[in-house]
Amino acid sequence: MEEQFVKLLEYYGQDPIIVRSSSILEDGFGNAFAGKYESVFCSNIGSIEQRVEELENAIRIVYASTMSKSALDYRSRRGLQARDEQMALLVQRVSGSYYDEFYMPCAAGVGYSYSPYKFMESIDQSAGMLRLVMGLGTSAVDRTEGSYPRLVSLDKPSATTARNSIEKHQYSQRKLELMNRATRKLERVSLDDVKKCMPFYLKRLLLEHDTDTERMFRDRGEDRDIEFISCLGIVKKDALMTQMKDILSTLQAEYQHPVDIEVTLNFSENGDYVINLLQCRPLQVFQDDEELKIPDNIDPANVLFECKKSAMGLSRAEKLDLIIYVDPVKYYSMPYQDKNQVAIAIGKINWEMRGKGKHILLMVPGRIGTSSPELGVPTAFSDISEFDAVCEIANSKVGYNPELSYGSHFFQDLVESGILYNAIFENDKTICFNVDVLNSFDNKFTPAAHGLEGVNSIVQAYDISKDNIYIYHDMKNERTLCARV
Repeated sequence: MEEQFVKLLEYYGQDPIIVRSSSILEDGFGNAFAGKYESVFCSNIGSIEQRVEELENAIRIVYASTMSKSALDYRSRRGLQARDEQMALLVQRVSGSYYDEFYMPCAAGVGYSYSPYKFMESIDQSAGMLRLVMGLGTSAVDRTEGSYPRLVSLDKPSATTARNSIEKHQYSQRKLELMNRATRKLERVSLDDVKKCMPFYLKRLLLEHDTDTERMFRDRGEDRDIEFISCLGIVKKDALMTQMKDILSTLQAEYQHPVDIEVTLNFSENGDYVINLLQCRPLQVFQDDEELKIPDNIDPANVLFECKKSAMGLSRAEKLDLIIYVDPVKYYSMPYQDKNQVAIAIGKINWEMRGKGKHILLMVPGRIGTSSPELGVPTAFSDISEFDAVCEIANSKVGYNPELSYGSHFFQDLVESGILYNAIFENDKTICFNVDVLNSFDNKFTPAAHGLEGVNSIVQAYDISKDNIYIYHDMKNERTLCARV
């Protein structure tokens, strides 16, 4: 077997490779397995002994991921425990080129033949969408620090929700992922780290000037170039955008079902480009034409929150049994190294509720499922799989901001599991938010019993089963309400 590994590595030369899963259940219809099994990048640099050892370790990691907590929970929730699951591996050359010691594709991302979420009022959801990033596509599918990919509706590729260049810059991709030949590792780096290695034509495709901020500096007598990642030059290529739309519609026609794909884009100096289609699988989408009647004339003192155009999920009216609330200010004040305990506490509650038929709402600051605790609570999806609804809370005093990462693996899990997502922003999308409604209930979570004394008073579990607190969501009219009725 090792002799065959050597032959495989000789075939690829010393370009980076990736070891990916390809299982029977994963590649079937109906179960996307998004992000459940590992994919491992290998630098494929050094002596042949080093390269073989690196490949063997990657193979072990991918095989072992079939028994991870997330994978086991997913198979259990989808009724697949008794189904035969056999794992094969794909070993692929990583699409891209070297820029000094850095190796990456020009751009990458995920595409949808049907946009599951209408992120702009004017878009045609049936035209499809892209979630586009500079560098490796891992930044497009994970909720990580600085992961604000460009969202592209293929009927209006250049359209954006940002009102000016400052806002575009604020919600741009701050870091990108690439392979570093010097360290032999997959790294997340800032634009400044790689910008000096980028040829001019690549900067023109991927970067955009923050003209409003540059003007502010000029008014102060300073001349500065301020650039950020926007992929604007790519989305302005009409032929490329048309081809992406055609690829997605063709695949949807053949699958007879909406699809999602992973792609890389590589460009040459003369304007030629190559689209690499890395993966295609059926896409789970929300389909709900019913209009839900939400009660009117509820006393404002009984409303926990009411929002418009900030939720994702099917229409529903559910009586809640339990509300899990993470205090934003207390979470912010926790020592950084202890923040993971909050995710562990949520996971313990999730597993205790498994199979009990309880209806549970989770309310957390910032982003749920992020890998960066400074942005929110770093849970895995298996930590929240029993919840009926997840609510992300903005708090500008401590810097938390919700962000539904359309197209990420976390997004896919929410869609597949039918979990309602809602964001409580500090803007006109939030009609009412009154957390004092919960003060009349006792906190039933005892951290000491779980060995989590560090989350005392930060995580609260309110048993509201004897009260009439409902969560309503009208998908058609984009209205969400949680209140005592």
